[in-house]
Amino acid sequence: MAFSLKDAAEAKGWDEGIRDRLMKAFGAKFEKAEELVASSAVKKYVFEPSCRVMWIVVGREQDYTVVPGLYCQCDDFYINVVVKRKASACYHLIAQLIAEKKGMFENFRVPDSDFIRLNSEWKKQSV
Repeated sequence: MAFSLKDAAEAKGWDEGIRDRLMKAFGAKFEKAEELVASSAVKKYVFEPSCRVMWIVVGREQDYTVVPGLYCQCDDFYINVVVKRKASACYHLIAQLIAEKKGMFENFRVPDSDFIRLNSEWKKQSV
């Protein structure tokens, strides 16, 4: 059975073994994800006081909302994961996982009152 994002998410911490298994499972997508992490493209927004969390990954064309291990709003996710079922993740999902595991993401604490405005901005980009 192939190593999955879920397997990596459930593993304690981050080490070369996890990296190697993800690289073997995802190949070029994993390499692109590592590049995103290295370029500080993964952002975590924590809204206060609700503690609602939104993950944003800055892609080549726009920012993408990511639900860890589950969903990305990019076209690759929709086409290749949802419709064609020929992949289990896009590289934005992989980048979010790597960034979270390694603690390599920008962390923003914002008031709940900014949620609707920010969410509207993120959604506007996908139209």
